[in-house]
Amino acid sequence: MLSRVAENLFWIARYMERAENIARLVDVARRMSALPRESGRPLSNEWSSILIAAGASDQLGETIERADAGLAIDHLLFDPANPSSVFNCITQARENARAVRFSITQEVWEALNSAWADFRALDRTSVRGGALANHIDWIKGQTALFHGTVMSTMLRDDGTAFLRLGSSIERTDSTARLLDVKYHVLLESADQVGSSVDHYQWLSLLQSAAAQRAYFFITKSDVSARGVARFLLLEQRFPRTVRFNVMQTVSTIGDLEAFYGQAAPCRAPAEALAQDLANQSIESVQAFGLHEFLTSIIERNYDIVSALAQSYGFAPIQAEDGTEHGGTALGQ
Repeated sequence: MLSRVAENLFWIARYMERAENIARLVDVARRMSALPRESGRPLSNEWSSILIAAGASDQLGETIERADAGLAIDHLLFDPANPSSVFNCITQARENARAVRFSITQEVWEALNSAWADFRALDRTSVRGGALANHIDWIKGQTALFHGTVMSTMLRDDGTAFLRLGSSIERTDSTARLLDVKYHVLLESADQVGSSVDHYQWLSLLQSAAAQRAYFFITKSDVSARGVARFLLLEQRFPRTVRFNVMQTVSTIGDLEAFYGQAAPCRAPAEALAQDLANQSIESVQAFGLHEFLTSIIERNYDIVSALAQSYGFAPIQAEDGTEHGGTALGQ
């Protein structure tokens, strides 16, 4: 497979995964902002928190601390100037797919093209009118349709492996950022951890990650800060956790090595991260610092992407907001 084709496939999956995960970030803020405030409890702004977690600080500057629902929703869902907005993610996924139509099935192309056309037709003013939950569900539905057509119609070859890599790399990053939202929301009120509002915020986080049922089934316990952090970071059986997706990255790189009959340098940093996660406990994570640990995960995941680019002949493009972009970029 040509490096250009592999790069496009990798970024198709990353962009569609990112679109869903940005929508899930917005859903976290939507759920948390709807919770009642306890008397005397100063909570930081949920909407500014998700913007920080999404890497929007450089773009929005000082206004990020005063962000309201309207600004955050517009920037994260619709803003064409934001390279990681849902609008741009779906558009760039479609552009990458259009460039490699011969490498994907008709069903995959139709899923991407329909998502792009339908999103362009959305009435963005209706989101401010109370339809945010419906918009989020629509985005999640479109990304699920994409993943379903890939799984049910694509040949299991190196092309599908690059699609899987894009998904697992992006999901590792996004789950770490999802957890980091909680850190920012409670940063100014750590003395209140354990309150009823704190309980429902962690529950909202599980719901937004589609992990509520799996959490209760596996842990057999009530929602707690330690339990949710341990689950989303270290559980190896649920497909949205950090550890599961790092393991998926290692496994898929192994598949590519088998396809091409040679070792890939990108496997070493991926295996090192997987091993470190296997050796961690939630106590060691808390001792290190949850925010610091999540930041380390995000940075090491980016190192894996850089090694992947060197191994297979394509490289991410560094955007001004610090996110990586590649494949067929808009305007090129």
